Amino acid sequence: MSKKQYSIEFKCEVIQKALQTKSPSSVARQYRLNSFIIYRWVKEYKEGKYNLSMQGQ
Repeated sequence: MSKKQYSIEFKCEVIQKALQTKSPSSVARQYRLNSFIIYRWVKEYKEGKYNLSMQGQ
């Protein structure tokens, strides 16, 4: 089974939604993702891995 790859744009969209709602679990349900993935992406974002300020501009 291969590992699913998500675009940086998609990850940033999900991260922003999770930070706005403060509920990664509900965002996971909305996007049909495992909540662990969202918690990991948010953690990585807080560590500086993703530059959200450049997205959507």
